[in-house]
Amino acid sequence: MLYVSVRALVIEAPYRCRVADVSEPAPGPGEVVIKVRACGVCGSDLHKYRGEIPVEYPVIPGHEISGVVVRVGEGVEELREGDWVAVDPNIACHSCSYCREGLVHFCEKWRAIGVHLPGGYAEYVKVPASNVYKLPSGLDFEAAAFAEPLACCLHGHDILGIKQGGEVTVFGLGPIGLLHVQLAKLSGSSLVVGVDLVEKKLRLAERLGADVVVNAAEEDPVRAVLEVTRGRGVGYVIEATGVPKVVEQCLRVLAPKGRLLVFGVCPQGAKIELEPFLVFRKELTILGSFINPHTTSRALRLLASGRVRVKELISHKLRLGDVEDFFKRMIAHDPEVVKGVVVPRS
Repeated sequence: MLYVSVRALVIEAPYRCRVADVSEPAPGPGEVVIKVRACGVCGSDLHKYRGEIPVEYPVIPGHEISGVVVRVGEGVEELREGDWVAVDPNIACHSCSYCREGLVHFCEKWRAIGVHLPGGYAEYVKVPASNVYKLPSGLDFEAAAFAEPLACCLHGHDILGIKQGGEVTVFGLGPIGLLHVQLAKLSGSSLVVGVDLVEKKLRLAERLGADVVVNAAEEDPVRAVLEVTRGRGVGYVIEATGVPKVVEQCLRVLAPKGRLLVFGVCPQGAKIELEPFLVFRKELTILGSFINPHTTSRALRLLASGRVRVKELISHKLRLGDVEDFFKRMIAHDPEVVKGVVVPRS
């Protein structure tokens, strides 16, 4: 198949990117080429733009990918040209000690689309066929672009283990936090409290199932959560901001036997103040969650069912030339920004 041009958004160095012509991807054995129809903007893409995570420049970011298979490499039997698909961007070796124990997300040779390999901020992207999932009937490309972040959230909820009737607080109501709010409601929580600084996100959380929202710009979120729960705190807290100070607040609203899921990505090397006696006396559990092992199929089924709503999260649809300006709006904490989705070509 001949492409007239292949355009991509390339980050050449921190704070410098451009739309460029790049080499046309050709599938090798076990690979497919996908025409990208939608690619979500993740906070990690912004970190690459700002030079805050180690990547080798130049890099084509974008890992929340959906699109259409247009070329199929040798040995690929389960996919055909024309298939509508989504991508799990995390590539494991399947031979190291962690992979052999089923812990593919700790793979010693882990690589990722949009980090180590060209990503989805492009008209076309090359992906291992084993990382490609056919879309369920009725699921469109923009919703399917949420498969990767939702799969990550599902992994976190598997670890957190919310029991029916549990009470949950979600700190941070960006796209990830809003997915967590919905999953908490689906888990049978009796109370879901959402905390954020931005009014638009608080209203979105209410529409998506939060029972109570707290504007942390106007009141102390710790006091507010304790008031809602009559001083006892909640059994489960999800930290989705990546701000170390907020992690400290999360610990203070946990009830005895409470469980904290540290989901937001704090800067590497950041520290928090932790009172060990509090953990001891209240028998608290602190958990982490990293990427999305074995949860992509479930995420796609949930999206297709409509039980997790994502279209309302999309605040901006972007062409490749719009991406750098959108990064700048994210840096400026534009209150109108919730979730950007890149549509490289209609």
